[in-house]
Amino acid sequence: MQITCEQQQLLKGIQTVSRVVSSRTTMPILANVLLETMKEGVRLVATDLELGIQTVVPATVKKGGAITLPARLLGEIIGNLPEAAVDLRVQEGGAQVEIQCQDTSVEVVGLPAADFPLVPEPDATLVATLEAGLLRTMIRQTAFAVSTDETRPFLTGVFVATEDQTMRLVATDGGRLALRTAVLGQRVKQKFAVIVPVKTMHELARALSGTTGEATVALAESHLVCTLPEVRLVSRLIAGQFPDYQSVIPQRYKQRLRLQTERFLQAIRRAAVTARDSANVVRLVARESELTLTSSTPEVGKTVEKLSVQAEGEAVEVAFNARYLIDCLSILETDELIFELTGPLSPGAIRPVDQQDYVYVLAPVRVYA
Repeated sequence: MQITCEQQQLLKGIQTVSRVVSSRTTMPILANVLLETMKEGVRLVATDLELGIQTVVPATVKKGGAITLPARLLGEIIGNLPEAAVDLRVQEGGAQVEIQCQDTSVEVVGLPAADFPLVPEPDATLVATLEAGLLRTMIRQTAFAVSTDETRPFLTGVFVATEDQTMRLVATDGGRLALRTAVLGQRVKQKFAVIVPVKTMHELARALSGTTGEATVALAESHLVCTLPEVRLVSRLIAGQFPDYQSVIPQRYKQRLRLQTERFLQAIRRAAVTARDSANVVRLVARESELTLTSSTPEVGKTVEKLSVQAEGEAVEVAFNARYLIDCLSILETDELIFELTGPLSPGAIRPVDQQDYVYVLAPVRVYA
C-alpha cells in the first residue's frame, strides 16, 4: 500500500471516524481505524460493532492495500504534521506503516486489515431525503431528552418515524419529552418507526455540522443507514416498543405565558445556582404581567427574580427541574416562547412562538411548603 494525500484532508477524515472508537474494549482492533485504498482515494472506517462510520479521503493511490492503525495515535501524529502532502507506505504483507511529511518520518505498528470487523452493508431501502441542516437541528432539539436508564433500553434512543411528507423525532426519559416534526420536500418512500441509539444521533449531528446539501435515510431490517455528502453511518436499531408519546402532550392549559427566550433562560440559570443542592427545583408563579422565579436551599441561600411576561388564564404556582428547563431553552431558535401550564401537578408544555413543529413537555416537581 502506498498513497499520498493532503494532511488537512487526512486529519479531517480521521477525526470524523475516530469519534466512534472506544478505548475501553476487549477487542484491541476496535481501537483502530481501517485504511483501505479505493479508486477515488483511501476509505477510513471505524466501528464499535453497534455503529460504523466511514468516509473517503481524496488521495493518489500508487499501490493498493489496507491496514488498521490505532485511531488516537494516528490522529495525534497526523494532527502535528505540517499542512503538506503526506505519504503512507506499507510493505507487502506487513503491519507497519511509514508516514512521511516533508522532513518528518514516523513508523506506526498496526494490525492486519483482515482482522477488522466488517461494517454491515445492509440491503437498505431509501426512505427519506432531507436537508442536512434541518436534520441536525431536529437531532439537537430532541436527543438531549433521552433516558440514561439502561434497564429501559427503548428510552435510551430517539424515536424516528416517517409518514407521507412528515418526519418526526421524539425523545423522552419519562420526566420530559421533546418532539420535533418536519415537513419534507416530497413524500417518503416508506412509512416506518424505529428507535435509534442516542450515540448514533449525536455522531450524526456532529457529522452534519457545517455540511451542506442533502442527507438520505435508509432502512434495513435491523439497521439505519444515513448517507451524507462525505460520510456514511450504519447503526443498529434498538428493539422495543416506544411509548405512546402523543397521549402525554397537553391539549389544554390553565395559564399561558409568553416569554422572551433568552431572558427566561438567563433567569433560570441564575435561579439554578441556589437550587443546585435542592434537587434543582425552581418555582414559578405569574400574576398579571410579572413572572416570579424562586429557588432556595437552606444551607446555601435563596434567589428571587422577576421578569415581564404576557399571561392569560388563571395563575398557576408550579415547580420544575431547572436543568430540564435550561436544556430546552438552550436549543430553541426563536426569540419568544409559549409556556403552557396545566396545573401544579400536571405537565407543562413549551412551544416556540408561531411554530407548530416543536413541543417540549416536562413534568412538574412536587414541593412542600
